[in-house]
Amino acid sequence: MSVVNVPEILTVEPFEVMRERFINDFFYPHAEKEVGAEVAQMLTTGLRSPNESAALLLDAMILFRQQETRNDNYKYLQNFSETATDSEMIDLVVSRLNLTRQVIQPANNDVFPPIAAVMESDSSLLLRYSLAPYGLATTGTRTGYKFHAMTLGERPLITVYRESESVIIQRFEFTPTEGVIRPKDAEARMLTPNSGEVQIRVLSPVGNGTADQSLLDAVQTYCRRPDVAQESDYITAASADIIPCSIVIDAWEETAPTRLIEREGLNQALNQYAIEQHKLGGEIQRSRIDQIAHNYNAKKLSIISPASDVVCDWFEAPYCQGVTVNVRAN
Repeated sequence: MSVVNVPEILTVEPFEVMRERFINDFFYPHAEKEVGAEVAQMLTTGLRSPNESAALLLDAMILFRQQETRNDNYKYLQNFSETATDSEMIDLVVSRLNLTRQVIQPANNDVFPPIAAVMESDSSLLLRYSLAPYGLATTGTRTGYKFHAMTLGERPLITVYRESESVIIQRFEFTPTEGVIRPKDAEARMLTPNSGEVQIRVLSPVGNGTADQSLLDAVQTYCRRPDVAQESDYITAASADIIPCSIVIDAWEETAPTRLIEREGLNQALNQYAIEQHKLGGEIQRSRIDQIAHNYNAKKLSIISPASDVVCDWFEAPYCQGVTVNVRAN
């Protein structure tokens, strides 16, 4: 997930500022009232003396208070989709709109050791949550197609009919969404200008992203519904074209304690970059690989693969088949 921007109201006051505020605003006025100004001043001096036991106790109290504040702030941030980072809290947040995390691959308890279910990622679930309240009423716009494809099955079937001269009924028919697999990404374009022939390209959340026929049928059927589709559009669905690639680099490091390449961090960063770009229109850029490697102390770099930037069209998605980092001494 992206870095959370913590609002100022939830930031922790610096240690020295909090310590002095406690002494000046709370301790000294209380001590002056109880034992007089002279003794209060002596006690205050002791609180500022590093070797005094009272000073050590105060330091521990301030550190404890800071940590408790951080813990409380973390809990507050979990209440909002923009700042939630805890998976269980994200599940709770999206339940406000009756959304649930989808199962990408069911668990298999018939083997040993049992294989846990593969669940929808936090970022995907939060994206669907951010789209849901605004419920684009129809297709027609590119964003409208994307919305309906990625929130497949969430919208009730809406029909309107006149019961009598004075009564019009709008009916919402909800269908079960348990087990529905939704696209990881979707994009739509009109294939021929002004033709109404709209194709939705679908990236599956499973495997390399190739959408199987069942997912394509579900997207096509849903987006053709009379309460979703534009009357002037003829909608078809097709899988994203998957562009396979790999990241292979030779990275040189300086043989000094603080100059060594952070191997684990570099591998994780390159894998995360590949995952983030596994989307329609994604890119695997050699300059970005170079930047990531240098962020993890690479002195110089040779990018073996990809041989050139992988730049995908709107209907294509790059799929990284593996990351290999060969570390060499400079």
